[in-house]
Amino acid sequence: MAASDKQNTLDYINQMFPTEASLSGVEPLMQKIHSEIRRVDAEILTAVRQQSNSGTKAREDLAAATSAVQELMNKIREIKTKAEQSETMVQEICRDIKKLDFAKKHITTTITALHRLTMLVSAVEQLQVMASKRHYKEAAAQLEAVNQLCSHFEAYRDIPKITELREKFKSIKQVLKSHVFSDFSSLGTGKETEESNLLQQLSDACLVVDALEPSVREELVKIFCNRELTSYQQIFEGAELAKLDKTERRYAWIKRRLRTNEEIWKIFPRSWHVDYLLCIQFCKLTRSQLVEILVSMKEKPDVATLLTALQRTLEFEEELAEKFGGGTRSKDAVDDNEETERSGNKSQTVSDIRKKYEKKLAAHDGSQHEEQDGQKDSSVPGAGVCIFYFLEILVIGGASSLLPA
Repeated sequence: MAASDKQNTLDYINQMFPTEASLSGVEPLMQKIHSEIRRVDAEILTAVRQQSNSGTKAREDLAAATSAVQELMNKIREIKTKAEQSETMVQEICRDIKKLDFAKKHITTTITALHRLTMLVSAVEQLQVMASKRHYKEAAAQLEAVNQLCSHFEAYRDIPKITELREKFKSIKQVLKSHVFSDFSSLGTGKETEESNLLQQLSDACLVVDALEPSVREELVKIFCNRELTSYQQIFEGAELAKLDKTERRYAWIKRRLRTNEEIWKIFPRSWHVDYLLCIQFCKLTRSQLVEILVSMKEKPDVATLLTALQRTLEFEEELAEKFGGGTRSKDAVDDNEETERSGNKSQTVSDIRKKYEKKLAAHDGSQHEEQDGQKDSSVPGAGVCIFYFLEILVIGGASSLLPA
């Protein structure tokens, strides 16, 4: 490597001074080289100084960066601490808001309850005045309102004030019930023709009965039917009419009663089915009276009388079926009736009738049990069952005694 550098140096000198004449330029070249060396030394010195200054600045920048990072960490810790404090504060605020929300709900519920209590007290007082003045139409609407208000206080029934109001309301309903029953006792006595507003008052009273318990309506209808049938019971229990051949007059009595009182009985709502229930009671009462007649007969009943009573019973059954929407009798029943009429042997006719209605009674046994359980329906099968009670008495009970042994 040194030999190569030496060779390069010699080549450079030979190139610069190829001849002896050119050696005169050695001195200027040396000056130029020394000047270049000084320039390079100055640049090196400047570079060294700059490098020294750069290292100091780098250390200063590093120290500043370290300080900034430390300050940033401190700020982060401070922000974290404040965030935790804010979270705690938010939780406390939410807890307070929740308490306030519960308080608001309780206050709202209390205000609503107090408002309803005020309405209930006022409504009960108004109802008491209406009951005392027999303003039935207004009382019926007020009853509905009081019932609705009372339903809101089911959870407070142990509170003395609520208990007092409920007892007062109960006594008012009893007063209304007694007034209504008292007013209905005048129905059928002729007062409805003398007092023009009585029927309207009784019609309004029906609204009150509907607003009361269902048992009140059932009791009122039962009392009304029993009172209507009192005269019937007295008339046909007498010795003159308590006979089997007077059966047709029994049916005529109830039909006349229904016809003459049709306009008056319109005061009852259609949903009560008063005329239907009256016919049911009539059928049951007639059955019991016919039982007594057949049991108390000392001699065997006449076949013609039995058949006449049977025919009138069938006709009455048909009329009830048409009136209460149950339709007409089946074609088999009509054919059986025609066949019975065409038969010439009376003993055989009674036997056929007995067999026929034994089958019908067995077929209607289920409906009979429903009627005995007190089921009230607006259709005619209930009435038909009561009529079959008659047939059972007339045919199986009475006619069986006429059959050959």
